[in-house]
Amino acid sequence: MTRLASADITIEQQVAIDGFGPMKLGAMEGKTVTAISKDAARTEHQTQLKSKLLRALVKGSSGNTVQIIRLDLEHIDEVDVANKQYTEMSFQEMRDNLNQALQGARGADAGKGQPQQAPSGAPVDESQCLWSPARADIDQTGEHATIAGADTGRATVTVTQTCTDKSKGTSCDFVFQLDQWLAADVPGEAETREFWRSYAKKMHLDGDLTANMQSSARAVFDRYQNGWGEAMKQAGRLKGYPLKTVFSMHFGGPQCTSTDGNTGAAANSSSPPTTSGGLIVGLFGKMHKSDDSKNAEAPPPGMTQLFRMSTETVAVRYDAIPSAMFDVPAGFRKVDRPGASQ
Repeated sequence: MTRLASADITIEQQVAIDGFGPMKLGAMEGKTVTAISKDAARTEHQTQLKSKLLRALVKGSSGNTVQIIRLDLEHIDEVDVANKQYTEMSFQEMRDNLNQALQGARGADAGKGQPQQAPSGAPVDESQCLWSPARADIDQTGEHATIAGADTGRATVTVTQTCTDKSKGTSCDFVFQLDQWLAADVPGEAETREFWRSYAKKMHLDGDLTANMQSSARAVFDRYQNGWGEAMKQAGRLKGYPLKTVFSMHFGGPQCTSTDGNTGAAANSSSPPTTSGGLIVGLFGKMHKSDDSKNAEAPPPGMTQLFRMSTETVAVRYDAIPSAMFDVPAGFRKVDRPGASQ
C-alpha cells in the first residue's frame, strides 16, 4: 500500500542567476519545484542558460533534473530523467568530499606565494588580503508586496568587508547583500525550516543557506564565508518566512585600483583582447548583453557586481504527496558518479 506523506508542502520558485563577473558568464534562469514531507525532499530543476549563443553551443545546458534527499536513508539521488538513470551519494561521502574541497582551497590559498587574482576581477591578490571586521546594517524599509498570495515586508541586510592587499597597498570593499521579502505566516513554514535544518546538521552546513543556494553559486559563498556568514547571522534575527530572496555581491571603492590607476570596474570593462580566446569571450559578453540588457540591474555607483541570484516563490501547495515521489522511478538504471572511486 502506498503511504501518503504527512505534513506535506510543495513550493514552486522562479530562479535567476545573473552569472559571475562583469560579463555574467554562466547566467541561468528557470524554476524549481520542491516537495517536502518530514524526512524526505524532492526537487525538480528546470533551467537554461540565458545567453542564446551559449545555449546553442553548450550541449546539455538546458533540461530537467531531479534531486531526492532522504534524511532517513542518509543519501541523495541525482536523477537524469532524459536518460532514465541516476547516481547515488551517501551523506558520509558528501561530508568527506566537502572536507577535501575545503582543505584543498586552504592549501591553494596558502599556495607558494604566487599572486591570486580575485575571482571577482578585483585588483587585489586574495592570498595577501588583510580583511577588516565585517560591518553589518539591517534596513527594514517598510515596503510591502504580495507574493504567492501572501503579504510580505522587505528587509535588506548589507555586510561590508575591506580587503587590503598588503603586497600592493590597494584595498577593495566587498559588499554582501541579502534582500528578503518576508511573510509573517506561511502554512508549512515550520516543517520546511525543520527539514533544511536537519539536513544542514547532518551535512555540517549552514541551514539557512542550504535551501536557497544553487550549486553554481556555492563556490562564491564558500570563498567568502565570513562575509556571507555575517549576512546570514543578521538575517536570522529577522522575523518571517522569505518568499523572495536576492543574494548579490559587489566590489569597489576609491582605493580599489589596479597598477595602471583604473578602478576594478574600469579594469574589467576595458577593450576586448585581441587573442582569439579573448575575442570569443568578448563575443559571449556582447551576446549576453543583447539577450538580457532589459533585465539588467545597475550596481551601486563605483561598484562592480560579482554575481546576483534571486529566488521567488510563485506558488505553495499543501496537497498530500505519495511517498513514491521520494523514490527513484522504477526501471531507472543506477550509474557510477563521475570521479567516484571504484
